[in-house]
Parts: sequence; structure tokens; C-alpha cells
Amino acid sequence: MGSPTITKLSDLVLRSHADYEAVFEHVAAHLQAEGGTIKIADRAKGAVEASWKYGINPFGLRVTVHFSSPEEGIVELSLTGSFVDAIDTWGTAKKKAKAIAEVLPSPIDVAAWPIREQVSVPPSTQPAPAGGTVHHRGKRKVLMALLVFFGGGIGLHKFYAGNWGWGLIYLAACTTGIPVLLSLVEFIKVLCLSQEEFDKRYNYQAVRAFQWVW
Repeated sequence: MGSPTITKLSDLVLRSHADYEAVFEHVAAHLQAEGGTIKIADRAKGAVEASWKYGINPFGLRVTVHFSSPEEGIVELSLTGSFVDAIDTWGTAKKKAKAIAEVLPSPIDVAAWPIREQVSVPPSTQPAPAGGTVHHRGKRKVLMALLVFFGGGIGLHKFYAGNWGWGLIYLAACTTGIPVLLSLVEFIKVLCLSQEEFDKRYNYQAVRAFQWVW
């Protein structure tokens, strides 16, 4: 089977009229061929993410490819670059995502690059997810921990996470000292979360104003 035809719409957005499964496997193969380690390969949610060594963190640099189907017969890809426990101050992660987007239209031998991810996700024949899929929200574990520690008493971490309803409650109750005690527990909880667990709670689900994320 030949490689699917993929065209670029912009620096970080591509489109294909090929089968979703074929496009998914093609993208995963390119990510690995570029030296990435597959961290997420979720066909149901329409996301494949690879990591690269950055600094002292062997998996610090991430590129995530989100799949959606804006209309019947079309698979759209959008790429984001990010760091684990860091902020992309100099745009390095975004440049990496752009570099990956450049090679995706190129043919590749998918059989030579089978998907090897940490958490096995069985293949499926379902179509690409609809446009309402939750893309990576860009929340960072280190920044969350800092906000909980230094601003938990007034709910800064809740506003950052998207729980602005709880943020207002923390702010209103800040003089009671209760938010400080709660944020101390939350600080310990955030530190104990693995990166994958943190992403599951804060980056790959829609967070509502009064939803308690734990």
C-alpha cells in the first residue's frame, strides 16, 4: 500500500482525503523516523504524540498531532509543539512541530516503523474524530505546581486550569485560610502525578468552571 497523499494548508495544519487509519499510521511512522518516541497513540481521541530528548529530560520535547474530520472524507491534521515541565519561551517546540509538518507529506515505509507506545492502544477502524475533540490544552505541570504553591490561597491554579468557578470560590474564601489548606493538599497531589496522569486530567479533557479536577 502506498503512502497517503497529504497536503499542507499552513505551517502546522495539513489535510488528506485518504483513509484515517492509513494517515494515522503514516504520521506515527514519520514521528519515529525523525527520532521521536511515541508517548500517545489514541485513535479514538484522534491524537498521536512523540517525545524527544531536551536538556536533561529524555522526553522533554513533545510534538502532538491532532486528527479531526471537518467534513466527510477529509482527515485534517493540526500539530502542536510543547515541553514537559517547561515553557516554550524561544519557540523551539513550535519549530520542531513545523519541521515535522514539513516531512509528513513525504512517502514512508509504514511497515518499517510500527507504532510502539508506552500504553498500548488497540487499533480500530473507526473514522477520524469529529471537530469537537479536545486537543492538548497546553497546561504545564511545573507551572501548575508553582501556582498552587504560591497562589493556591487565592485560587490562581484554578483559573489556570480553567476551573474559574472554583477560582472565584477560593478567592472569596481566602481570608478563612481554608483555600490555603486545600491548595497544600493539591500541591502534593500535583507533584505525585506522572506527566501522563497530569495530561489526562488537565490537557485531554474539557474542564468546566465548577468541575473539581482531582
